[in-house]
Amino acid sequence: MQNSLIDLSGGTGPEAEEDRRPWTVLAVMTIPDAHIELRRYDLPSPNVMLELDDAPIFSLSLPRAEGMDGKITFEGGEKSGHRVGRMMFRPAGVAMYSTGDGGQMEIMTVRMDPERFRAITGLETWDPLSLQRCAMITSSTMFALAERLRGEITQPGLGADVAAEALVRLLMVDIGRQMRMPARKPGSRGGLAPWQLGRIEDALRAATGHWPTTAELATLCGVSRSHLSRSFTEATGKALADHATAVRLERAQDMLRGGAMAINEIATQLGYATSSAFGAAFRRMTGRTPRQFVGMLS
Repeated sequence: MQNSLIDLSGGTGPEAEEDRRPWTVLAVMTIPDAHIELRRYDLPSPNVMLELDDAPIFSLSLPRAEGMDGKITFEGGEKSGHRVGRMMFRPAGVAMYSTGDGGQMEIMTVRMDPERFRAITGLETWDPLSLQRCAMITSSTMFALAERLRGEITQPGLGADVAAEALVRLLMVDIGRQMRMPARKPGSRGGLAPWQLGRIEDALRAATGHWPTTAELATLCGVSRSHLSRSFTEATGKALADHATAVRLERAQDMLRGGAMAINEIATQLGYATSSAFGAAFRRMTGRTPRQFVGMLS
């Protein structure tokens, strides 16, 4: 089967894409700094998309039961492309080619005002390292901001536009910080190779019934436990334990949102000893119990 090319290049905003967009808008909000949409995509399988916009775009992909697989290549970035993450960022004026398995998926897009973005982040040029970071953003802080923003546009309450404006500005700040993380120095013995970071991510996201320990992740990467902890921080700017906790919470939220599993089943799936232990950890991270989180979705 041949890929189907969907060309969204040359867009100048939501109106310009109206006649050729492969999505349906489920929720929308426009604020001074951004135009935010929750979209349901229906894509051919497999597919190739070419996208280019004159504004920077942050996106959050919601999970689907069968998972999703894709790769993106930025103009000016590495020719081999990058694995697609749940969160990603497309700089203004940078063409992006994406390949994927298609099907139906939901994605929240945040089309940011270019001048406000430059004023807050100071970012105007994009080298291959920056583009690599754009392809897969794993910041737990940004995930929490994006989830809160999604809630503000799907279930707007008092002051939703004010809250959304603040959340978008915080996302801009965090994008600026992500792009300014120090790069690994040539010849340095620290840091981790992309394949090692990929193995860690795969292990955390595929874990069932047992949560991977640092020692087990170190074995997967072929390094010692202490080396892994130190090198992960050098490569990503955050502690491995913090990242693992963020992924665990993200998966818990995804499972609760899906509605197909009971709370005690989710606790077992994510390797918690009891549902009480899961509930306590979830509340510590979110300020809500799993049941309260589910109640917010209805």
